[in-house]
Amino acid sequence: MGVNFKEETLVLIARNLEGLADSEEIFQLNLWLESSIDNKRYYEEVKNIWDNSDKKIAYENIDTKQALNNVLRRIKVVVPKKRFWYYWQKIAAILILPLIIGSLLWILFNSKNKNGSSNGLVYNEVHVALGTHSSLRLGDSTLVWLNSGSSLRYPVKFDKKNRKVFLNGEAYFEVRSDASKPFIVETPTLKVKATGTKFNVLEYTSEPVAQVTLVSGKVVVNESNPDNDYQLISELKPNQYLSYNRITKEKHIIDEDVYKYFAWKDGKLIFRDEPLDKVLSKLSLMFNVDIDLQGEELIPYRYHATFQDESLEEILKLLKLSAPLSFREIKRDPLPDGSFPKKKVIVFPVKSTKPN
Repeated sequence: MGVNFKEETLVLIARNLEGLADSEEIFQLNLWLESSIDNKRYYEEVKNIWDNSDKKIAYENIDTKQALNNVLRRIKVVVPKKRFWYYWQKIAAILILPLIIGSLLWILFNSKNKNGSSNGLVYNEVHVALGTHSSLRLGDSTLVWLNSGSSLRYPVKFDKKNRKVFLNGEAYFEVRSDASKPFIVETPTLKVKATGTKFNVLEYTSEPVAQVTLVSGKVVVNESNPDNDYQLISELKPNQYLSYNRITKEKHIIDEDVYKYFAWKDGKLIFRDEPLDKVLSKLSLMFNVDIDLQGEELIPYRYHATFQDESLEEILKLLKLSAPLSFREIKRDPLPDGSFPKKKVIVFPVKSTKPN
């Protein structure tokens, strides 16, 4: 059958052995491995050499031309096909180990420098500071808004098959319609596929629940796993909100006015019958402040309000009007390096003379 070998395969092997391959690269490598027994055998041979070599020394002292000449000069017999892999392992380990390891490291080095992957795409990555949000336009004219503490990795130019981006945090998308090239948002847990639509995706690694909100059009939401399989979670319709717990696998879909879920992009905070702990969690994200709620008796209090342009202190004062609570800011002492720790606010019941 023979080894089905392409230049891109070297990149996939190198990045996988170095532990740098992303989910798409692992998926492509698995397809190649499953396509023939010889591919699997070839990969195992290279992996064995890789695992038992000193990559640093091989990379620093590599002389690929000399190594290749040595191989050609010293191999003078024709090896029977049935014993090829036995002799290949012996020869590779003794003669061309530097050639193999050096070649893979050279490919890996170039792959890193291009900030791309095995498909040759060049990527940009945007990080949004806590307490702020940002917007950008992608190469296909899709508009993206990124919320506080989020990051987006995207190609400078999309390939011919699809338009895939990688999100950590929260983002709102207005996707330019192109049925022939679906737009895909991958988070640590979800794969959200659309052609032309408006939707919001939220998944912070610090929180167990991921959310997808569809404004118009249609999206297909799948869950990815370490085996690179994709399990369908739901196909959303306009004005549907999906919450998915990646730990318990529970999902909830709500039909309602969904604007409150992405009003953040317009600088608004909208609460509709939400408990105090959820309100404070959103305030913490928006203002980049640690808010510690003390007193479980405060959690049942729910809020129906819209805030825009108010400061954190103004919002907390307004919350006091409908619940028996108070708040205070913790004094921040400078750290040894002269910087100050993150601002912290304690919210507590007014019946207490002071917080615990």
